[in-house]
Amino acid sequence: QNPPCFLPHACRNPIKLLYQRTFYFHFKNLRFANSRNNTFLCYEVNGMECDELVPLYQGVFRKEVLGSEDDIHAEECFLDWFHGQVLEVLSPSKEYKITWYVSWSPCGSCAEQVARFLATHRNLSLAIFSSRLYYFWDPHYQHKLHRLIQAGAQIAAMDFPEFKKCWNTFVDNGGKSFRPWKKLKINFRFQDSKLWEILR
Repeated sequence: QNPPCFLPHACRNPIKLLYQRTFYFHFKNLRFANSRNNTFLCYEVNGMECDELVPLYQGVFRKEVLGSEDDIHAEECFLDWFHGQVLEVLSPSKEYKITWYVSWSPCGSCAEQVARFLATHRNLSLAIFSSRLYYFWDPHYQHKLHRLIQAGAQIAAMDFPEFKKCWNTFVDNGGKSFRPWKKLKINFRFQDSKLWEILR
C-alpha cells in the first residue's frame, strides 16, 4: 500500500530541458516575486558507489495546473514519479542522494509530504537549493521548513554556482554561457539571511 503522501494517480513524465526564457523568468531570485505563480523543480538522483556519486536520473517537474485547489505541486509530481517509476529499481541496502533546485521553497503541505517521504526511506538523502523562499515571513511556513530539516533534508539558497549548474544541466542553452542577472548576489544574500533566521 502506498504511503499517504503519494498521489492516487501518476503525474506526466518529467521535462528534460527548460526553455531559456522560462529559466530566467521563473528562477530569478527576486526578493518578492508575486507574478511567479508556478514552481519548477530540477532534480538529480545519484547512487553512491565507493563514496562517489553515480548519476542515475535527472529532469524537471513543474506544477500541474488543474484549477486552484486541484493543482499538483512540483514536489508532489516528483514524489509520485519517484515512487511509481524509480523506487522499485533501487536497492534498499544502498544509499542514494537526491538534489533539488527549485524556483520556490516547498509550501507547508509539500514540506510535510517530503518529510514523511524521507522518514519512510532512510537510505535516501535530499538537498534542496531554493531560488526564493515561499512566504518566509509566515510562522506556519517557517515551522514546516524546520520540519524538513528535522527529517534530514538540507536546505540552502541558490547562489551563482547553483544557477550556473541549472543552466548547464537543465536548460536548452544552445551552448550559451549562463548570464547572471542584476542583483543576483544581493538577492542571494537576502534569501540566505532569511533562511538562516528561520532555521537557526
